[in-house]
Amino acid sequence: MDVNMDSLEPSKNDLIGNQQAIAYTLQQYYDNKAIKTNFSYVLYNDQEVSAKEEEETFEKRIDYGHTKGVVFFDKISGFWLIHSLPKFPSNETYIYPSNTKKNGQSILCITFGYEELTKIGTQLFYNHPLIDTSNLAPSMKSENPDLAKVLSKEYKKNSPFSSTLYLQSLKGQQFISFAKTADFNLDLYDSLVAPTLQTPLFVETWRQNSSNSIPLNCNAKYLVLDAITMKVKKTKEFKHTVDHSKLAISTNSNKPYICIGDINRMISQFHRGGGTLSTNITQALKTRNEFLVELADVKKENQNIRKAFNELSK
Repeated sequence: MDVNMDSLEPSKNDLIGNQQAIAYTLQQYYDNKAIKTNFSYVLYNDQEVSAKEEEETFEKRIDYGHTKGVVFFDKISGFWLIHSLPKFPSNETYIYPSNTKKNGQSILCITFGYEELTKIGTQLFYNHPLIDTSNLAPSMKSENPDLAKVLSKEYKKNSPFSSTLYLQSLKGQQFISFAKTADFNLDLYDSLVAPTLQTPLFVETWRQNSSNSIPLNCNAKYLVLDAITMKVKKTKEFKHTVDHSKLAISTNSNKPYICIGDINRMISQFHRGGGTLSTNITQALKTRNEFLVELADVKKENQNIRKAFNELSK
């Protein structure tokens, strides 16, 4: 789905080949990364391309944020690509990693004007990403102090432990960026996203065992419900144990937010930096209804839970 489409449609080209949007986007980096005076970029991934450990090992790491993405800008515009793919992207050329093919994944790419880079830098400062490769053009350093800190391996160590910033795409679309540090010590979706958006959410992220699941807070004003399975239209169904995407979708038809990020909804992630990017767009209401979701089995006697389920069924 892109800005010119009003619904989710399967691409004619898969992500393995390079004749598709993600490869075209990253080619800007590959073509210009050597021109360090004109371009700034950050490739970050908590499971770096050279890593040999399995995913479960990286879920236990707390020294860096659970973050994955690419930032690439000149002094006019650039893009922020947020994704869930371990060991991606390669520094040298576009390669879709073989280890990601068995799981569901999510990728969000937004084009921003240069003036938004300073905000993106602030969110990364909160997230504490593990950087694979980076460059900050000298002419951009003074205008992007937080990004300069990130590239110097600095990160947010004192309160506040979360940051909510409003960004505008190059074509004027509004986004809300949520970021937390490791010291936030709470679930991002329960404690920051849902209260800010003022809507219940259902969330599909990678969850490997029940002991890591976050108990449902039945007394919360805006409930956050875990998805057990998710599919889009007639595509393959993914259970949460094999779905590596990080999606949150509003259950309120009057506030059709969709959020795509890089942190999981698990107890072990309380102590990890990470975030999500949310938008409320005209297409979101239709898109929201194209997700087929099986939610966790919870009792519906509670008024808040019953209301959330009723909204979801609209």
